[in-house]
Order: sequence, then C-alpha cells, then structure tokens
Amino acid sequence: MERGVTIKDVAKKAGVSVSTVSRAFNNYSDINPETRDNILKIAEELGYRPNIMAKSLSSNKNFRLGMLVEDYDLTGGMLNPLVFQLVMSFKNAADKQGFETVLLSTSTDMQKSQKLSKLYLEKQLDGAFIMGLKLTDEYYKELMEFSQPCVLYDIYINNPNIGCVGVDNVKGAFLATEYLIKLGHKKIAMINGHKDAFVSYERLDGYFLALNRYGLKIQQDLVVYADFTDQGAAKAVEELIRKHKDITAIFCASDLMAIGAMNALNNLGYSIPEDISIVGFDDLYLAQISKPKLTTIRQDTFSIGESAANILINLISGQRIGRVVIQPELIVRDSTKILQV
Repeated sequence: MERGVTIKDVAKKAGVSVSTVSRAFNNYSDINPETRDNILKIAEELGYRPNIMAKSLSSNKNFRLGMLVEDYDLTGGMLNPLVFQLVMSFKNAADKQGFETVLLSTSTDMQKSQKLSKLYLEKQLDGAFIMGLKLTDEYYKELMEFSQPCVLYDIYINNPNIGCVGVDNVKGAFLATEYLIKLGHKKIAMINGHKDAFVSYERLDGYFLALNRYGLKIQQDLVVYADFTDQGAAKAVEELIRKHKDITAIFCASDLMAIGAMNALNNLGYSIPEDISIVGFDDLYLAQISKPKLTTIRQDTFSIGESAANILINLISGQRIGRVVIQPELIVRDSTKILQV
C-alpha cells in the first residue's frame, strides 16, 4: 500500500525538524516568518494536510473556526462580494494551518435567542471571525466580557480575547473626500451604511475631517444612510437630489452603494461624471467593470482575511493580539472629473 505524505516528509524537504514543522502549522510566534512560509509552501506542494482529528485528540481542540456573516450580506443565497472575498481569503489562510472553517449566518433576532457562547459549544468552534457586527447587537454586548478567542471585522472591543482587523476607515473616507475637494467640488454629499455600524461612524468621521480641513461647511442633511445596499443607495440618491439639486459629487461608503447610486442617477437623467462625480469604498471587481469605471478606496480584502485567520489562530494558541489596521489606497478611474467653474 502506498504511504501517504507525512510531517516527516515535509520536515526533510524543508531541512528542519519535525517539531519546527509542527510549530509552523500551529503558527507559534517563535517561528521565523520566512521559514514558516517555506514550510507551508512545501507542505502544499507535497499535498500534506495535518490530521485534524488526531490534532484534536492530542490538544483538546476541534481545529474548527467559524465565520459569522450577517443575514443582510446574504441575498438569494449569494454572499455580498466584499464578504465573499474576505471569507475566501480567511478560509485559505486557515486551511494552510490545518483548521477547518464553517460559514454561519446570524441575525439580530437569532442573537437574542442564542448566545455566542452556546453557538461556540454547539458548532464545536475554537474561535470565530465575525463580520457585519453592529454596536446594538446582542453579540457586541456579550463580547465585552467574552472568554473565547474571536476576531471582529471593522469593529474594536477592548477585551484581551478579542482581536480586530480592518482598513483605516477614517483615512480612507478622508482620502475620498479630499480627492473630490481637490477636483473643485464644494457641495459633496455622503451615502453612508448602517447607522449603528462602527465602520459607518469612522467613515463619517473621515468625510467630516476632510471638509473641515479644507474649510468647507459641514451639512448634516447631506449625509444619508442606505444600509450598505444598492437598493438603499438608489433611494438615498433620489432623496438627496430632491433636497439638494446643486450637489456636484457624492462619496459612497461602499462600492455596492456607489453602483446603486450611479444607476439611479442615470435613470434620473444625470450623466456621470459630467453632472455628478461618484467615489466608492472597497474596490470590488464590480468597480472595475461598472460604466463608468468607479473611482474608489481600495481595502486589501486578501490581507484582511488572511490577517483575521492568523490573529484568531494566535489567540487560540494563547497569544494576545489587539488591532491590525490595513492602509487604504485611492484608486482613480472614470466616475470623477475636475469641476469646471
């Protein structure tokens, strides 16, 4: 019978000890990053995967991670494109370290009826990556004193068992608004996400900061909320145009909302960017194929998902890591133009 690839085979080809390979797979901090990456690469080339069941029996861990997604990010059974990218990068990073991943959906009502601690127990989770959590959610309150490893996307909690990863939202929103101001726009509206989302507060701060930095008047009624959906953005645009016909630019706190806003503006007879400039946030693939192609703020979803997996596995291993912030980047395309006065 043909022998399968073992941890000894990986160690031999990598030129390291078996214990070093084991520590690399368990993401110990004393492993040189280059050594760890080389070991994982060799393991993948040889087709080696750690035996999760054997690891579970020897360590009292299940080697199973949960990825919790809010129901509003699931439409017709399909994931929001941003969430899909985060899920895939998280899963790929976890797979390389021998952890199984389980995708779970949650909602406000479900959180009221099932505690997060109970979900961990029922699904046999060692840790979870939670996306879309709002400040008013029951899980947010529970996580204040939560004792199990957990990583949150774009929301911070001061708890040593909780990690956080996300883009610098304040800086990203500032860059978007500043770019529009430098193009000559002075009446700039903002379509924001959820009113109770931490990320919405941060992106609103960045928008206001840019207006204040360049001496433009802050008008609260130029900010509308669309729950991070294209349908919500379409309604928000109609509201903005009805109240403020002199708007020349709109910053949208997500690409999906930017796409919805552009479609609605086209239906209302506006041309982009000739009549109104639009900037999004995320740099989804949709931004590259929209008409016109969308100027946006790029957040590196691959790095965010991979960092979330690594932080979570480190927490499970007993290492304490707080907040990891990924830097945003302005991507200029065709949905913006210099305002001719």
